[in-house]
Amino acid sequence: MSVLVTGAAGFIGSNLATKFSNKFCCDVNKTGMYNPQPALEILKSGAISAVYHMGAISSTTETNISKIAYNNIQFSSQLLDTCIERQIPFVYASSASVYGLGDLGFFEDVQMTPLNYYAISKASFDMFAKQKMLDFKSAKIIGLRYFNVYGHNEDHKNDMASPVHKFLLQSKKNEIKVFEGSENFKRDFVHVNDVVDITKKSIDFDSGIYNVGTGSPRSFLDVARIISHITGANVKEIPFPKHLVGKYQNFTCSDNNKIDGFYDTERISLEDGIRNVHDARKS
Repeated sequence: MSVLVTGAAGFIGSNLATKFSNKFCCDVNKTGMYNPQPALEILKSGAISAVYHMGAISSTTETNISKIAYNNIQFSSQLLDTCIERQIPFVYASSASVYGLGDLGFFEDVQMTPLNYYAISKASFDMFAKQKMLDFKSAKIIGLRYFNVYGHNEDHKNDMASPVHKFLLQSKKNEIKVFEGSENFKRDFVHVNDVVDITKKSIDFDSGIYNVGTGSPRSFLDVARIISHITGANVKEIPFPKHLVGKYQNFTCSDNNKIDGFYDTERISLEDGIRNVHDARKS
């Protein structure tokens, strides 16, 4: 039996796909849209033991609502419905962006306040998945709200890449640019290796939606200083962009409470994780 990995050409999906020897992979076509037919046919073939649905339009600045709705909600819903029908465990990628500014905390059952179309699509599918969990109690449905993931294979993400990726690129020109007040902007940065480990093992979780982070938020300035220490590049403050005012999370932090056993082990520290990415780029 094999697993199906969607978004296998993407950041998390490509890292996850390497962990399975028997797999089918799919991703968007040249138009940037998913063709559901091949994936649905594979599911109906009886050859799949689990689905890891990592595929999505992940740009937080995407404004094509039809494209987001089709890829992130409609295609996802088709996959989930088929998995329920075929009794195939379904693990999917959600996002900490559903929490918005996080004024009510970062707990899985808190009210969601998404700030952009991408986050709205993830929140919408979370609600759809929760209803399916209630309607089909024997179904295995696992939603994973990834926090700020960084690591290998981010090059294609361009402006959506992590601060770690962007700052390492900037360091090649000996200057790392951070927004003014970046010591106050904190994120739960989690290395993709930890994310992949949790994602693969999540097939053993009870149905539900889970935060995936470290529980230890660090500032953007911390990231810049770590990279500065490694590379010798200078850190320069730049004005905060006007178009991000009111649409920028000041703070994210996974509560970590629901993944029993998986937070008993130590996560990759930000310092070690950044060194890991830096050294991999050099080799």
